[in-house]
Amino acid sequence: MKDINMLAAEAIDRAKNLQEFLVFRNIEDIVFDGGTIPYTLNHIMGGPVEIRVPAISQAEAEARVNAWLQGQRA
Repeated sequence: MKDINMLAAEAIDRAKNLQEFLVFRNIEDIVFDGGTIPYTLNHIMGGPVEIRVPAISQAEAEARVNAWLQGQRA
C-alpha cells in the first residue's frame, strides 16, 4: 500500500505534467442537464464542439469527455 508521501508525490508529478488537449464532438452528442460544465467549450454553428481538457494524453482527454458525456445522459 502506498504511503501518503508517495501519493502526494504522484499527485504533484501529475499536476506538473498536465497539458490541455482538444476533443471534438458533434453538438447532437451533448445533452446538458443544467449542472456544472467542467471544461471549456467553444462552438461555431454547423461545426463540432471544441472541448478543452486538461490531461496527460489525448487518450485520457477523450476518455474524460466520454465519461462526462455518459454522466450527462444518465
